[in-house]
Amino acid sequence: MAWLYTESFRIFGSSPQKSGDPDTSLNLELSPATNVLVGENDNGKTAIIDAIRLCLLTTGSDFYRITCGDFHVGPDARAGAFKITCGFKDLTTEEQAVLELLTSDGDGNIALYITANSELMDPLRPHRVSVTTRTGRDGQGPALDGAARELLKATYLRLLRDAEAELSSGRGCGCRRFSPVTRPCVRRARTTSTR
Repeated sequence: MAWLYTESFRIFGSSPQKSGDPDTSLNLELSPATNVLVGENDNGKTAIIDAIRLCLLTTGSDFYRITCGDFHVGPDARAGAFKITCGFKDLTTEEQAVLELLTSDGDGNIALYITANSELMDPLRPHRVSVTTRTGRDGQGPALDGAARELLKATYLRLLRDAEAELSSGRGCGCRRFSPVTRPCVRRARTTSTR
């Protein structure tokens, strides 16, 4: 079983600071089977996927950079930091191979928590962001080493319509081996941002 907690990331706000405050953070439990996200546009489906990508250091064909747009904008101001925690419970003995990274509660239940904390360093420079990824429910545990990252590695597969839109806009590689019923060409032109 997996669990995702997000605070001050995109549309998801913070947990209550005082009595009577609304809880606008995300606390989502995922089943071990397939999970399907359904909803209207701008309701946080992509934010959930991107939160998992950021927390688990997901690999993909595109590079994801955290900007000030990823920090929640509330009624008063933009948040200066956000937190994403992915938790994995009911681990098998084989999945507990990273023993030093696991967390145990008072009842003896063992879980793996990965917490990504991001802080906006300079609001005038949207790409100046500090990111730390550590284990533990509060992000106070050991850092993930290479072996642990390899065990947790996930791959993000972009939607076919996103790849198709990229090619039709002229940002693709120009390869003619693409059709809506096949995968996009793996040869992609690399672009760099000058922002």
